[in-house]
Amino acid sequence: MYRGTLITILMTLSLSVSAQMPKDLVYEVTGHWGDQGDGTFRNPILRADYSDPDPLRVGNDYYMVSSTFEDYPGVSILHSKDLVNWKTIGAAFTRLADVSDDYTWKRMNRYNGGVYAPTISYHDGRFYIYANLYTDGFYMATATDPAGPWTEQLLKDKYGRPLRVLRWSDPCPFWDDDGKAYLMSSHPGREYWYSYLFQMSTDGTQLLDADSAHIARLNTLYRWPDGGTVISPYHSSEGNRIFKHNGYYYLQHIEFTNKGQGEGTYIARSRNIYGTHDDGTPGTPGNPGKYEMKCIERVYSRDSMLFPGQGGYVATPDGRWWWIGQFTRDYPEGRTPWLVPVEWEDGWPVIGNLLPASSLGEKRMTPLSLLKPIQGYKPQLPQGSDDFNTKELSLQWRWNHVPHNGCYSLTERPGWLRLHAHKAVGKLKGFFGASGTLMQHAMPSDSTVITIRIDATHLGSDGHAGLAVFNGGKSYAAIDMKELPIKKGFLRVYINKEGVASFAYSRNGKRYTSYGEPYQLVAGNFRGARIGIFCYNTESDGGYADIDKFDYYVQNR
Repeated sequence: MYRGTLITILMTLSLSVSAQMPKDLVYEVTGHWGDQGDGTFRNPILRADYSDPDPLRVGNDYYMVSSTFEDYPGVSILHSKDLVNWKTIGAAFTRLADVSDDYTWKRMNRYNGGVYAPTISYHDGRFYIYANLYTDGFYMATATDPAGPWTEQLLKDKYGRPLRVLRWSDPCPFWDDDGKAYLMSSHPGREYWYSYLFQMSTDGTQLLDADSAHIARLNTLYRWPDGGTVISPYHSSEGNRIFKHNGYYYLQHIEFTNKGQGEGTYIARSRNIYGTHDDGTPGTPGNPGKYEMKCIERVYSRDSMLFPGQGGYVATPDGRWWWIGQFTRDYPEGRTPWLVPVEWEDGWPVIGNLLPASSLGEKRMTPLSLLKPIQGYKPQLPQGSDDFNTKELSLQWRWNHVPHNGCYSLTERPGWLRLHAHKAVGKLKGFFGASGTLMQHAMPSDSTVITIRIDATHLGSDGHAGLAVFNGGKSYAAIDMKELPIKKGFLRVYINKEGVASFAYSRNGKRYTSYGEPYQLVAGNFRGARIGIFCYNTESDGGYADIDKFDYYVQNR
C-alpha cells in the first residue's frame, strides 16, 4: 500500500464532479473504509473488487483468496494478521496457458469467464486452493507455503481422466477427522442448478464418484456414482461451504432465484455429512438422509443484495467467529469484501447484526464501524506504489490475460518498467485485445490519485500507451500518449468516492492539464474497476514504452 503526502493540488474538476448514486443504498458512500487508524475498521475492509472472498486461519496468520477471472496469474493470495489489513504474498495459478489459449494473448477470450469463486484450505501441513474454470473444468493447486511455489492441475475423475467439464462452480473441499476428503460444488443450469457432494481422494486431486463424461452433460440431474450426491436440490444453489463444529456438519449455500427456497443464504446441518435417515442411520453417498435447515438471511431487495452470500467463516484463536463475504451489488469498485461478526445461537451461526436500513424494510448485516478483531497492526493495503527498482515485478501486479513472453523488462532500462508493444488480437482488436496491460484494483476513496511517469518516444506510429481505468471487457477510459502533445511526461487519474475518474497530464510533474471528460467507473462481466498501464499496437508488433514510477495514493480515512 502507498499512503503518503499528496504534494500536488488536486484538480478542481475531480473534486467537483459528483455522480448520481442510487437512493436506496444500504450504506452511505463516504470514501472511508478499511482500517481507520484508531483501533476500528469500516466496512468494506477493501473497497476494491476482491469478489467471492474466502478466508482461512492457520495459527495466528490469516489468508484470503478471491475471484480473478481473466487476470493472470490467477487467484492472488492475501495475508493478514488482523483480518482487516491485507498484503499480497503470491498467486496460485500460473499455468493457465497450459489449460487453453483462450487465457492468453493469442485469443484474449476469458472475459466473463476464467477463474472464479476459489476456496483456500489447510490439511496435514499443506495448503489447497480449488476453483472452477467456468468453461475448462475443476482446477486445484497445493503448496506447503502459501507464498508458493504451488503445484497446479485439473482434478481427475474416478477413472483418472481430467475433469475438463463445463459450467461447474463454487467448489469447497473438506477433510474429515478420519482423513476422508470431500468436495462440494454446483452446476448452474436452466433446470437442475443444484449443489453436489463428491467423495475425493485424500491428496485432493481426484473425485472418486465423478465420471467426466457424465458430469460434462448440460441441464442434467447428475447421479451417483458418476455425478456425486445431490445435497442441495434447490434451484440456483451455489456459494458452497462445508465445515464442522461441535460434532455437527454444516453445509451452506446461497440461492439467487425464487425457484427454490427463495433468494437468500441457507445452512443445513447434521451429525452425519450425508445427513441422517428417519431411523437414525447415517446417509450415504447416493442415498443421503435429511438435514436440519435454516435460512440465515433473506434478500429483501434486489437493489440492496447485502446478505451473507459468497464468502467464508474464520475463527480467531480466542474463539470469536467472523464472516468475510462480498457486497453483492455491482458498484464501480465491484463486489467488495465485508468483515462481520458471527454469533452462535442454538448451534446455528448468526452472521452480523441485522439492523433496519430504510423505510423499505431492507436489512443490512452489520454497523459500518467496528473494533478490529485483533489490535496492534498498522494500516496496510494489498495494492500500492512501485518504483520498478526490483528484478521481478512486485506481487500486487496482474496482467490482463497471460501476456507474451518477454512483453516486459525491468533490466533493459534499470529503474524503469519497459512494456513492449504487441498487436492487439482477435475481434477485440483495440484496448481489450491487448494483453500487455499491467493492472491493480481501483480503490475509490475520498481521494484516490494514481500517477505514472512515462517515456513513449520509442512507440511506433500505430502504438498506444498510457493509463486506463477499465472493467472486465465491457468499458474503459484512458489517457493515451498517442493523443497528447507530449512524448514523455506524467499521466494521472483521480478517482473520487463516487467512482468518478478524471484524467490529466503534465510535462514536468508539477502543473497538470485536464484531459477529456469525467468518466463514471462501472462494473462489467462480474468485474469492478481496475487501473492499468497499457502498451499495444493496432497493426504490428514493435516499439515500447518505459514507465519510471507508479504512485498510488489512497485517502480512505
